[in-house]
This record gives sequence, structure tokens and C-alpha cells, in this order.
Amino acid sequence: MSGGRQTAEDRRVWPSFLSGWIAGVVNISSTFPINKIIFRQQIDSVQFYVAFKQIHKEGLHMLYRGIALPLCQKSLQVGLMYGFFETYYKLLPDNGMSDAQRTIYAATLTGISEAIIATPFERGQSLLQTPAFHGKIKNTLDLRHHLKSMRQWYCGLSAILIRNCSTNCLFFLLRNPLREALPSVDTKRGKFAVDFVCGACLGGVNSTLIYPVNVVKSYQQKQIALGPESFATSCKKVLIERDYKLRKLYYGVQLNFTRALLSWGIINATYELCMYPFQRIQPYSGRIT
Repeated sequence: MSGGRQTAEDRRVWPSFLSGWIAGVVNISSTFPINKIIFRQQIDSVQFYVAFKQIHKEGLHMLYRGIALPLCQKSLQVGLMYGFFETYYKLLPDNGMSDAQRTIYAATLTGISEAIIATPFERGQSLLQTPAFHGKIKNTLDLRHHLKSMRQWYCGLSAILIRNCSTNCLFFLLRNPLREALPSVDTKRGKFAVDFVCGACLGGVNSTLIYPVNVVKSYQQKQIALGPESFATSCKKVLIERDYKLRKLYYGVQLNFTRALLSWGIINATYELCMYPFQRIQPYSGRIT
């Protein structure tokens, strides 16, 4: 951070919230069918072709069933991720704190904030995509008749906290070094491509490392009658269901990796593109100048 005082424009963070939200909308609209296949593989522990046949048999009219919640949740989550990170990073004191420490603290606080706000959306999305509830839960609005307490809405919170905090730290710590390692370009198309590759690489690695946590989260959130249960207990049940075989725990990881490459490439490139009109407001660079 430079020695000069921050101006009002330097402190503004709403462009990050807005740009992140737009990036989330573009992403989920493009990748929802892929996400649906991955979810089926996670909850049913089946191969790709089995999940694909299930969804194909249900018909085109069911393909985008449940998109309202992930559209709201993902766009909100991405907007919160970029916006809250900028906010927390700028609020944290830099006296005696390294840039990496500020990044970790800001990313962790961002992950907690995201989880508190977005977990109910993920919970509803999981139920709407679970085949067992296709005849029981009519639509998004009908969820309120089945999830009647805060505890039910926030089922899976511990897994989401682990996922959000760890992936945010890796993303924001490595994003700038990776971007600097890629070829320098001056054209808009070239910059868009670099931002896409940067986001795709980080998203692919993050999603693969955290995949087992998402499997446990999906297991917790696919049920309504599930009582209070710790993350460790759910992990044990998932392992028992999969005969303690790591291969079964990673069903869907290949498609998930492909989806993450595409999703985070779109998110990161779209975010930077949307931030272009706000050049005087620095998009995240690891430090405030």
C-alpha cells in the first residue's frame, strides 16, 4: 500500500460486487447442465454415462429444473467473493502484516461471509436436483413447506465453510503470481484469454482438491430428515457407502474438473472485462496502490 491516503474512489468496492455478480450469471447460464450431471454422480455414486442417461430420460423440460436457485446462489456467491475480498482486504491494517497474511485473513473472512449468506441457496438447489424429490417438491417456492427451520436450511454449513475458506485462500494467493507468469499481452482479446487461462487453472486445481468435501456436502444436503450431524460423521457414512474406495469417492471428478476449467475461466475473464470501465478502481491485484 502506498504511503498516500486512499481516495473515496480507492475505497469503493461496489464495482467488484457488481462485476462478480455478472460473471456468476454468465457462468451458471452456460454450465448448469454439466453441474447437474456432476451432482447426480456425487449423490448416486454412478459413472458419467449412467448419470447422463438418467437426465436424458427425464427429458429436456427437466434439464433446467432448479436453475433459479443456483442462478441466484452462484451469481450472489461470486459477487460476494470478489466484493467481500476487496472490502476485507482494504479494511485490514497493513502495519506489520505481510501481503500474504492480509490475503489469507481477507479470503477466510470472505469464505465465512459467503457461507452464511449462500448456504440456504445451495441447500435448496441440492433438493431440487435430487430425483427422490421430483414428485414431492414442485418448485423453488415449495421448498418452504419442506424446510421449516434454520437448522434444515443450513444443513451442510460445516462442509461449505471448509470449502469456501480453503479455495478462497488458494485462489487469491496464487491468482496474481500465475497471471504474471503468463505471457504479457496488450490487446483486449489477449487479456481476456490470459484471464480465462488464469481462472481456469486455479479453478480446476481448487475443485479437484476439494472434491471429496463437496461429495460430503451433497450427501448432507440431499436429505430432509437428516438430524444434526457433524462433518466427520457424514464423512464416515459416505466412505461406508462407497466401500472405503477412493475411486468411488471421486466419481464425477473428471467432468467436475472440466466444468471448473470452463466455469472459473468464464468467471475470472468476465469479471476482469466488467471491471475494465472502472480502471481507476483497481481490480484485485494483491495489494492496494
